[in-house]
Amino acid sequence: MDESNKRQRITSSNDNGEVRITDLPDGLVVGISNYLAKPSVVLFAIAMNSNSTSPPTQTSKAIVSSTNWKVLDFSDIEKGLAAKLSDDDIDNILRGIDAVNNLHILKLAGCVNITGSGLDVLRSSVAIEQIDMSLVGKHEVPLLEPEPLLSEDEVIHILDDIISRGRRSSLKQLELPKKWKNIASIYMTEFLERYDAYLTLKRYYCSKCNGIDFHLEEGGMAWVCSEEGDWYYGTQNFTCSGCLNFFCPRESCRDENGDAYSNWCKKCTKEYCKSCSAMTQCNGCDEYFCNGCSEMKECEGSRDCGNDLCENCYKKNTCSMRINHACSRYYGQGKCSSCLVNYGCDFDGCDKVICEDCFLSNDEMGGCQSCGKDFCSADCRYLSSRGGEDCSTCLRIAAAGFRRRLQECKERNEKLCRKMDAEEK
Repeated sequence: MDESNKRQRITSSNDNGEVRITDLPDGLVVGISNYLAKPSVVLFAIAMNSNSTSPPTQTSKAIVSSTNWKVLDFSDIEKGLAAKLSDDDIDNILRGIDAVNNLHILKLAGCVNITGSGLDVLRSSVAIEQIDMSLVGKHEVPLLEPEPLLSEDEVIHILDDIISRGRRSSLKQLELPKKWKNIASIYMTEFLERYDAYLTLKRYYCSKCNGIDFHLEEGGMAWVCSEEGDWYYGTQNFTCSGCLNFFCPRESCRDENGDAYSNWCKKCTKEYCKSCSAMTQCNGCDEYFCNGCSEMKECEGSRDCGNDLCENCYKKNTCSMRINHACSRYYGQGKCSSCLVNYGCDFDGCDKVICEDCFLSNDEMGGCQSCGKDFCSADCRYLSSRGGEDCSTCLRIAAAGFRRRLQECKERNEKLCRKMDAEEK
């Protein structure tokens, strides 16, 4: 039926004069779908079928065929919608786009309510190159509350079938959920060892020097860390999460500054090459951070050293004392250790940091020659000295501090009372 006949049917098939979307020409429906994100496109195509178990209609086929399905990234849709998807939905989506033959990259960002059974169709895929199961988008911290439902029992069998094809498989990179890395089960560790053996068998080449087996040449570093308790457990080395290129740690493959061409970001726990994501090294903890993950802050010391600090190190190197102390002009500014000596409070549970100026300016904040501890305030001095080993020096200093603060409170209250009396008159 040509479009002119179909348009005629629209006006005559419904006694109420209502136009249903199924009555629209396929070309118009496909045009509408072009404005949707990829996951929404295939959901739209599925919705155009009257029955999800029946073969796809000509309209559904036209919608799907109008899009390239090499990449399917669920971060392209709202998190609320992604969170509503079930394993049945994922299964229908993957089947609807013929994922076995078409899909190269799958990113399950936001799909926190799937167990993984919906990925079963990928068992026979020889096209899939990357499966990102971190469940978060790019430059997002992979910490989810409540914990996602993704199950090792459901997924590992599927992954094993994919890598069992050896060199016929195309899989290059896996991103695992944070909760699997934290648990580090024997089941997962054994799979990581099999996955490492698979990557070794593939003999992937470094994108810069075209070398192979580079992970064996640098102290036996594996493709995937499978040692329980290691910070990098479950992380795939040498592989950019963005472009999927491989980069070796050889000296000859470092940049002009001597830095590796790819680095692992401590915050999002993903590795990126410099072409995909710029990274900055913190001068406090020496860790690397994607510029999209952490806004690095420059040391604000007077030496103008230009050192960068990550959010955590900036906080640790910022004086905790309030205005009216020696560093009042610099309150709220973070200074690296090379610009200013900082002192941490020795009272267990206190994470305050004070600068050298404050440390030397007031007896409440400083070191005790009797007990050999450093304190940020009279409160911590008192609480520490009452912990079982009383220090008379700290008690005297604490008492003096409390008296001073009490006097300051009395003076403020008197001023407030005089102000209130004046307003009433």
